[in-house]
Amino acid sequence: MPELTSTLSLTTAAFAHPAAPSSEADFTQWVNAAFKNYHSALALARSPLANSMLIGPLLVLDDVSPTADERGHAMRLVLQWAVNRLAPTPAPYPLGQLRPLDDPTWRDPHWWRYNILRHRYVEPLHPDEFVEGGRATETLIALTGIPTTDTFFDERNRAIREVAQRLYRQQRAGDANDELQQLALEEVSRPLQIHKAAHALLGVAATFEDVFPRTLLLQMTTDEHLDQIETALDYLTAQRFLLMGDGARYLWLSPVLQKYVYARQSSANLRRRHQQAGNYYLAEHEPLKAAKHLQQAQSWEDAVTVLLRAADDLVNELQIEELCTALLVFKPHSISAAQWREVQILLSDLFSKSGRHEEAVAACRRALTVSDETFVQARIYRRLGKLYENYNQLHALGYYQQALERFSAADPEVLDLLKDRAWLYIFRQDWDKASADLQRALAQTPTTALEQRANIDDAFASLYRRQKTYSNAIQAAQNALALREKTGDLLLIAASCNNLGLIYNDMGEYQQAIAAYEEAMKTYQKLGNRNLIAAAFLNIGMAHHLGNHLSEAMAAYRESLAICQAIGLPLVEIKAHSNLAEVLAELGEAEAARHHWQTGYEQSRQAGFEDQVTYFNQLQQKFSVLQYGAGAEKGLPEATLPPAASSLTIADHTVLEIVKAAGRVTSKLLMETLHVSKATATRRLAELVEWGHLEKCGEGRGTYYARPAANQRHPPASPAIRRHSGIALEAVPDLLRPCEQSLRQQYRIDGLGITTTASGEILTLTVRFAVLPGLLGFFELEKELGNHLGVRVDLQLAERLEVDALAATIEPSNREQVTWIWS
Repeated sequence: MPELTSTLSLTTAAFAHPAAPSSEADFTQWVNAAFKNYHSALALARSPLANSMLIGPLLVLDDVSPTADERGHAMRLVLQWAVNRLAPTPAPYPLGQLRPLDDPTWRDPHWWRYNILRHRYVEPLHPDEFVEGGRATETLIALTGIPTTDTFFDERNRAIREVAQRLYRQQRAGDANDELQQLALEEVSRPLQIHKAAHALLGVAATFEDVFPRTLLLQMTTDEHLDQIETALDYLTAQRFLLMGDGARYLWLSPVLQKYVYARQSSANLRRRHQQAGNYYLAEHEPLKAAKHLQQAQSWEDAVTVLLRAADDLVNELQIEELCTALLVFKPHSISAAQWREVQILLSDLFSKSGRHEEAVAACRRALTVSDETFVQARIYRRLGKLYENYNQLHALGYYQQALERFSAADPEVLDLLKDRAWLYIFRQDWDKASADLQRALAQTPTTALEQRANIDDAFASLYRRQKTYSNAIQAAQNALALREKTGDLLLIAASCNNLGLIYNDMGEYQQAIAAYEEAMKTYQKLGNRNLIAAAFLNIGMAHHLGNHLSEAMAAYRESLAICQAIGLPLVEIKAHSNLAEVLAELGEAEAARHHWQTGYEQSRQAGFEDQVTYFNQLQQKFSVLQYGAGAEKGLPEATLPPAASSLTIADHTVLEIVKAAGRVTSKLLMETLHVSKATATRRLAELVEWGHLEKCGEGRGTYYARPAANQRHPPASPAIRRHSGIALEAVPDLLRPCEQSLRQQYRIDGLGITTTASGEILTLTVRFAVLPGLLGFFELEKELGNHLGVRVDLQLAERLEVDALAATIEPSNREQVTWIWS
């Protein structure tokens, strides 16, 4: 059986994608043969061109399994299109119209090639029209005034080559796909103008974008009192306007033809038909299809009610993306404010499940704009707290506090809030607060609330694991898993498996840990949640690492890192870099280990992850290959750690994150976010202004803080001409201008400037990267800049100057300044 499947796949692939011509000469021969077979659809269907992408846009009835006749007709349309392009202007008597012999374009030399291909192949002259004693060639020579037979065939061959070149370009670029598709649609729909009943029936069928029941179509056409329904349906299926399957129970109309026909229906008919289809699918318990038709019928409130009621079932059936797509159709004016709010809250939950953090946050903020009741605001703030847990823990705690202040004590969602906040306390190693929240939540949770009790048990398992009471941790994790299996929530079952893996990992049971992680991974991959997939790969790598299977660990870490870099998951990405640095150091791959150490260290410092900075410092002390000084490979520079002032506090990074996201921050917003007094918020903002990270804008109540302009962050150097290592500073921009774009793209450079001090004599350039490279990339850039300028260059990071300014350890007279030449 496997061998049969494999052979069938290969045969199908070969038919759908034939070998490309080895040259344009081969392609020209195919075109030449196609013209000779123009009047045989079967022969045209067997041409290599008929199985190429050239005719794909013209297979408007069925592009998956077209018949030979459909391929042949598509080839004819392509050849007609190409012949029409030979005409210098639109033909006064186009294809299909009788062309009188007194038409002046017959004898115009500019029309010769068009005339030859049209009347030799596409619309050949009838023998009754042949000149006396001659055939088609002699007749065309007489009609066109072509002087000799040699000239005729020379023009004929030039015409074939010109058409072949046009078709070759079309196959490669597809520039005329829309035009060709429109030609095909007009061609196939022309017979429907005669068959009025079939035309009307096809208009009803165009209501559906996918496979639909035959009985539903017949019911809708009966309601519209259409005549000859069965006869019309037989015609449409026989001519393949509608494809029939599953014992004639289901029908399908190609998407291209469906859109063409749909656009020609009246809006009143469309709304009525979609309403009928929506009611049918509602009775059949197919909420997504029902809601889609109700939306198209503009029955917005009915559609939103259907989706909100069916949301839990759709999530359990892994139809999250389809549900999100349907919900995003709604607009604020189409439904009530309460329904709009519930749609946004549901979207936030769905985006969160799919790992789409920014979209989830945006949905919460949209919900807040129409939420006046405090208990509704509390629901939204709780979700915002959850969303910020892995991005800004202080921010998350602030949102949780705002939610708790708004919930009533009896609200069941308080239990979820306490559980979520306990998790955050666990991450922050605040065991007492975590235990207090969990105990309070457990005491208030009914025994029938299986999902909430499972969530609390899962959090307890993590707390006990961090406290190294493993027997309690295993028991709590197994309790959570058992409860979640009863509820059937796949994502939560996967979370329990992941939690068990962490416990086994800490106990040294690495194979059991890997098995648990891989079980969780299966669900994450089904859901398409790349955030969770990245974390699972990291956990699998760690278990292999601790079990001393270093190659397997390295492979898993790299999988995690690739996903993090693709979707922007900073904390997990940094952990992947640190773990790769460690495993590569253990394998003796010094250069790669140093690359990951340097990249991860810089990202940790810039993001303000102080615990990760500490861990990177510990790694450097542990492995000599990560130390570029004594004992390192010859020729590599010594690494110097930034001074303590190089890292802002977590609160500072919170402020800068708000500014990055919203464009500005006010003292009031900072008071609410950090839960600080007005004096503290004002002082914090003033310090960030003084250090050059923010700029104060406006006055009085309109005061806000934003990122400073580039020229304010980097004061220009003195304009006086100076020489560094034998090169004039004024010459540097001109020398680097030819290579600016290539260097920017290759090294992801945001800015490059000339660095000067009061007494500097060495040419020093300052660079700011969009994405920080590894050390090798940094030194390659330094060397390449030196080659372009013809002098030795000392390259430094822009962040180092900011660190020096922040630390205030350099005298103003000796402080370096930057004249930015790229920014």
